[in-house]
Amino acid sequence: MQRTYSRKRNQRRSYPTEAGLEEPPSPENTPVRPRKRQKIEVEVVTPHETSHTGVVTVRNGSGSRTTSPPNAPTRAPTPILSTEPSPPPVTPPKHTRAVTTSVVEPSPRSPSRKPAKDLSDIFSEFGAPSSASRSSSKAHIGVARRMLARSRTESSVISISSTSEHGSVEPSFVYDTPQKLRAFVSESVVGSPSSRAQSQSPSKPKANDVSSPPVRPSLTNTNVRTYAGKSRSFLVALPQSQAASMGMDASLADNPNAMLVDSQEDDFEIRESYTELRQRWGVDASEDDPRPPSPQASPSPKRKGKMKGLPKQSEPTRMLPNGMMNDLKSITELRSKGESRRFLDEVGYLFEGLEPKGGLGVRRSSALEIVTKLCDVDFARRAKAADFLGRAWEVLREAGAGDGDKVLDSILAFYAALVARDPTDLLDLASKSDFTSALHRMLASLEHSNDPLWLLSTSAGTGELKAAGVSKAEVTLLGGLQRLVRKKSGIFDEGDTISNRLLISQALVIVSPTAHTLSHLPSLVQSLTSELNLLPSRIDAYSSGLSLFPPPGPSCYMDTPSILHLDNCLRLLDSCLLGSWAISGEEAGAQAQKLDALRDEGFAKTIMALCVSCNIILQDGGLEEHRATAARCVESSLRVLINLTHEDMSWCRALLEDDLSMPAIVHLIIMAQRQRRIAEKQVEADEADDDELDSAARCLDRLCLALGLLTNLVQATPEGRHVIGNTLVDFDCPGHRRCLRGCTCPSRVGALACLARIYTHYSKSQIEVDTVVRGHMAVLFGLLMERSPANQHTLLNALPGPDNRSKLGTLLQHAQDFTLFYVALSRKMAETRNPGDGADEEEDDSPFVQPSASGSVLRDTKGEAVAKGVVAFLKRLRDDS
Repeated sequence: MQRTYSRKRNQRRSYPTEAGLEEPPSPENTPVRPRKRQKIEVEVVTPHETSHTGVVTVRNGSGSRTTSPPNAPTRAPTPILSTEPSPPPVTPPKHTRAVTTSVVEPSPRSPSRKPAKDLSDIFSEFGAPSSASRSSSKAHIGVARRMLARSRTESSVISISSTSEHGSVEPSFVYDTPQKLRAFVSESVVGSPSSRAQSQSPSKPKANDVSSPPVRPSLTNTNVRTYAGKSRSFLVALPQSQAASMGMDASLADNPNAMLVDSQEDDFEIRESYTELRQRWGVDASEDDPRPPSPQASPSPKRKGKMKGLPKQSEPTRMLPNGMMNDLKSITELRSKGESRRFLDEVGYLFEGLEPKGGLGVRRSSALEIVTKLCDVDFARRAKAADFLGRAWEVLREAGAGDGDKVLDSILAFYAALVARDPTDLLDLASKSDFTSALHRMLASLEHSNDPLWLLSTSAGTGELKAAGVSKAEVTLLGGLQRLVRKKSGIFDEGDTISNRLLISQALVIVSPTAHTLSHLPSLVQSLTSELNLLPSRIDAYSSGLSLFPPPGPSCYMDTPSILHLDNCLRLLDSCLLGSWAISGEEAGAQAQKLDALRDEGFAKTIMALCVSCNIILQDGGLEEHRATAARCVESSLRVLINLTHEDMSWCRALLEDDLSMPAIVHLIIMAQRQRRIAEKQVEADEADDDELDSAARCLDRLCLALGLLTNLVQATPEGRHVIGNTLVDFDCPGHRRCLRGCTCPSRVGALACLARIYTHYSKSQIEVDTVVRGHMAVLFGLLMERSPANQHTLLNALPGPDNRSKLGTLLQHAQDFTLFYVALSRKMAETRNPGDGADEEEDDSPFVQPSASGSVLRDTKGEAVAKGVVAFLKRLRDDS
């Protein structure tokens, strides 16, 4: 006989112990409702503490069966609620049997009995209403036995004979997960932790599942193993009371047919694929894609010629979804925006204090606190990231800064200088506000006598401050602001004299030249000439034995120029003369008229006095702290003079009329050469530091600029050749006070001989920069010798060489090399200034396009013609000798 290990043999059966038990009703006597599944209910009743047995009551729609010991108390079964009316049940004969059940020991902390679980849902899953061969009573007995048999699978369950020390027991049932009988429904909720927790309270039995497919054949093993652990999801029927909270229509919950149709529609619904979702939400077009689409490959060189007539394809514009104005790019930007928002919240009280309706004292203190915080590097960095600078400028202007208040105007000027520390920040600020116009307007109204910070820096008296309109309370605030600018801003050196004019010019010189217009030129010229007019008298005082600058005192503020402010103004004027300002062709005539008026007022004389003053500072040991500023200022002065005298005879003659001009220019050339020689010797001896190297480069710049100014004077006017031929200079003159208007040293020689000495030094050098200097000097000597036999004789005697022919041959070779270099440099500069002009850059293989006809190119062409004319003159002179 073959042994089988079915589950049926392992079930324990207990037979009735009472003699009066009735037999179970037959299937014929049991009324069965057609086409309706019988509903079964199991109730567990806890006996009194003195009882040691449990009671299991099994009920169905047609009758009930109770298994209990004699005289055991029972609980009324939970009524079955149904939405459909049911006929009155027919009570069959009762059949009571004693069964052995399994219970667990109750917890001593909870002696009270717990409500029984509602297990009616379990049997509804296993019912087979279409099976007519089985009797109702047998089906009920089988279900109960299977339910009781599962209770023995848990290790925590003990036999009914086990009792606690207190003598109380409490039945507990643990159910395994039933078989998976449906194709579209997950595992049953029976046996899950959630079902055990929720089964303590009675609930309505579930309605018949009309959407379930036919039942699959049952598996042999009822213990279905799953791998989802304790956390699983199940598809369960929801009661009508929860339909509204889950977003369902209550009418659908009451209509099984509608729910069936809806379930079928969900099963056959075609959902969007991931590709369609990415396209709809623009995921692939995001800027955060780690692998963005590669740009379109540029056409090959062979196809460039075929694509000349085709229009260029514009880049596709990226459309943002509705309500998305500024798409965030990364977590870094999110964090940055969060920090910026917190930063603006922290400094919001400063903006509140600058409201126009607030008191003047509150506005002043708030504005002063803003510039004080901006001196901190970390605060300035956070302010830049939070777009604080532009907002602060607008709030300061609305508070009255720049409209005449001494304190607020000074704070506004200081704020502009602080922002100018970073040219990028200043460029953004100047493009979004009235930055340039407001500063020019403030600069036009300032002079030595009414500049608040200037008066405090030069130790002006109380009377001067009162005359300038500065009260005692304002003196305290301005004094703190002046110390803040000097010590904490880091903009100026310790020896620089602070003034409102200096703060404004320091900011304006960083602004892009295109931000300046012709309307800004008068304010610049006014501030520049007010400083320059002080210099001629100071040079006379220095020649007579006094100091170049007056000693500190109550009245020195009227006679002391600001060298750093002069440098800033000259740089602004130089950019205007170079055509970098936003001046149209119609305004060019008005600009020329203003410059002519400036020449008639003696501007050439005053600017040459500035060159002399700066040269004095470079040689005087007592003014060493001003040397760096003086070196920059003399370079700016020479650049402005070169632009003014370029092919302009009127400016050249105005400059030659001053007796300081030619001696000063020659002395600048000699001093630059001497200082460069000293710096080169230190470099050769490895004793030079970075400052010495920078000083050598600046000396070379001053030498070339001075030679360029002398070339303009000689080229434009015939008087220039005679003036320099009659100038006497000692090459080793230390720059005595009496030699300012003309060298009085006993060993003085002609200026041409000194220039020939410098040329001889560079003719022996093989350094590339030195070849440019000697070529420039060769062209200058050709201009000096042309139509001047005296200069020709003097230079040929001073130049090295065995005879005049060889000397002229060397000059010719150097002049030719310089001409080639000048032509190439001029063309390259013209191409850089005028890129494109509508031409297709792809059609040209060269890195630069052809220059267009413009004023700058024509001026370079004239310079090229002058150099070629000198070469032709030297060649004729060499052939004739």
